[in-house]
Amino acid sequence: MFPCFHLCALCALWRQSLPVKKPVKIGLWLLGFAVLGLLGLWLEHERAKARLAAFKAQLIAKGEQLAIADHVPKLPPALSNAAPDFIAAASRLTELKPELQPQRMRLVAPGKARVTWQQAELPTEKEPDLWPFITAHVEDNRQLLAEMAVALERPEMVFNLDYSKGFNLLLPHLAKVKQSAVVFANATLVDLRADQRASAFTNLLAGARLTRLQEEPLLISQLVRIACGHIAAQATWEALQFPGWQDGQLLALQTEWQEWDLKRGWLASANMERAYGSDIFAQCRGNPAMFSMLDWSGSGPGPSGKSVFVELWDDPEAAARRALHFTVMMGWTLWFSHDDERWALEHHQIWIDGARQALKADAFAPAQNRTVAASKPFETPPMTMVLSRMTLPALNRSHQKFASFETIRRLTITAIALHRHRLKHGKFPESLGALVPEFLAEVPRDFMDGQPLRYQLQPDGQFRLWSVGEDFKDDGGDPTTVGVSSSSDQYQWLKGRDWVWPQAATEAEVTAYHAELAAKRAPPAPRTPP
Repeated sequence: MFPCFHLCALCALWRQSLPVKKPVKIGLWLLGFAVLGLLGLWLEHERAKARLAAFKAQLIAKGEQLAIADHVPKLPPALSNAAPDFIAAASRLTELKPELQPQRMRLVAPGKARVTWQQAELPTEKEPDLWPFITAHVEDNRQLLAEMAVALERPEMVFNLDYSKGFNLLLPHLAKVKQSAVVFANATLVDLRADQRASAFTNLLAGARLTRLQEEPLLISQLVRIACGHIAAQATWEALQFPGWQDGQLLALQTEWQEWDLKRGWLASANMERAYGSDIFAQCRGNPAMFSMLDWSGSGPGPSGKSVFVELWDDPEAAARRALHFTVMMGWTLWFSHDDERWALEHHQIWIDGARQALKADAFAPAQNRTVAASKPFETPPMTMVLSRMTLPALNRSHQKFASFETIRRLTITAIALHRHRLKHGKFPESLGALVPEFLAEVPRDFMDGQPLRYQLQPDGQFRLWSVGEDFKDDGGDPTTVGVSSSSDQYQWLKGRDWVWPQAATEAEVTAYHAELAAKRAPPAPRTPP
């Protein structure tokens, strides 16, 4: 009201034809318009702020918890917490170079995988035999593996993290968690190859248990957990090709996989991700320097440390980017940030509701279709939604990863139950219904479409078990790869038309694959001089 009062007073003076020079009049008019413009922007800022507050109040009224503190896990009693002793041992693990890591459950033909531990030699495109390296690495870490396995017998694993740091929270333990999963899987292979079944089972079970216990409510932690789960599934496949198990051991392994709680990982990380999002909005509003550090433009952070004039002389393009960065920062801080946060919260809510719907229906396809439809308006955020454009794409991609691994988990459980059936009855069953209730409580469902997992008993007595995969279409158990897949892709079996649980490759198929590797290792033939 104060600026408007003065503007009206000026207008009254003009109406009285006071002797004001024309340039002064023009300046006063321009000043008045500027004041009105700033007032309009301020009012829009306040309206956006009110819209955000109203939306948050609406979410809270529905029972949503928006604060970081609402989702921080409680530390269990020391005697129940595996985390301290586990990480103390895991931090001392030695490294094995990536090129010396074995490929577990390696597909050598569509739907056929090499049984790694059965191979006398384990060649790659660069090495004729990895076994000496893998075995030495496992033996070097044997005591640490035992310590980690003992720690993982405790019922919980909660790391003491300061979640209040938001996205500034450092998570060095995640690299050690994944490394531990790899070493457990490699130790399982080494022990199976040496027919050390007791040690192999201990490492196999520990790898599955590590995946189950890692329930940290952070999206990055859950993505690492899913990666560890893939590793444990590969080790389980390898172990199921070993003929010496007893039913009690397979039951214990099956129980580990069954006790995985997808809801605690998926929803807990979704809720924490939303809380962290609101926290970073608040931090950027209160600290413009933090906003300027964000690589929102994809061209690197804003300020270079040089003065404006020096940068303008040395690097005009960088100076232009810096000016643009400053303009966007100021505009976002003063006017756009509240609408940006509301945009992000609305999209987060669609994602969270989609996860809840999938879990409630026990099927991903219907919920995913609804989520995709509801997300259409959010596909291309306006340029003013600076932080939303940075954070939402990763959120969308993670949705599929949770559903995919839940499907893999169910395939793994079913495969274990099928092998238990063969162990007791001498053959695989005619249908999955024959597993109920002796080996499974109910016929396992394909999480991708909610229908029973597909199963066929083959003429040779083996079985074909599959999920429809991410296209939600049943292609009859066709494992043919769709598109281009890297030969080193550990998820190669998930690139087929259907996701088919691999069967063991024949000796001829493995020999042909190893011959291909040998040809790639062979030095090129010398050229004949012209």
